[in-house]
Amino acid sequence: MRFTLPQRRHPHVVFIHGANASPKSFNYILENSNITNCTKVRYFSSDGFYNNLEKIKNQLIDINEPVFIIAHSLGGIYALHLSQYINVIGVVSIASPFGGSATADWAKFFVPKRLFSEIGVASTPITRGHKIPIKCPWTQIVTTEGAIPVHIVKNDGVCTVSSMKRRKDMQHKEIPYNHYEIMNSPEVVNIINKKLKSNFIYFG
Repeated sequence: MRFTLPQRRHPHVVFIHGANASPKSFNYILENSNITNCTKVRYFSSDGFYNNLEKIKNQLIDINEPVFIIAHSLGGIYALHLSQYINVIGVVSIASPFGGSATADWAKFFVPKRLFSEIGVASTPITRGHKIPIKCPWTQIVTTEGAIPVHIVKNDGVCTVSSMKRRKDMQHKEIPYNHYEIMNSPEVVNIINKKLKSNFIYFG
């Protein structure tokens, strides 16, 4: 009798881009990894956080297996909220402001964009997110280079380091890139490949 060894592959990967971006943000990561089984969601920041959350859930509704999420910036906040509704077995978030943005809190009075009102420190998506428990291995990549004076404290040109390190129930990895350069970082690809390898799914 011949026995065949079970096959293995990485879990289904879900990519969630940042505000005012697109799935193209992940081109470098996709070109430098072996990710084949994936879904790249799309949303528009002007549609509002909770409208987008529902749209993203609908984009993922037909995935009948556990997922691994890779998210950039605001995408990490969506990933956190999505973890309440889908079977997430691992996450790598990149420069996500889990503590919100104090700059957005005052900027919304001068530039009344919906996005600013939804990413402030006291905004509903951020404060509700604080109460969502993390139930899977989660790595948050913290970007430490680049700075804009309006933040005053250490930041990556968009998010403050303290906001990115707000959650204490996830692993933090500091990498010296700015908020956008990080998406073309070999270090990030290496982290993602290692995390996916540790989450191989066996079948057959």
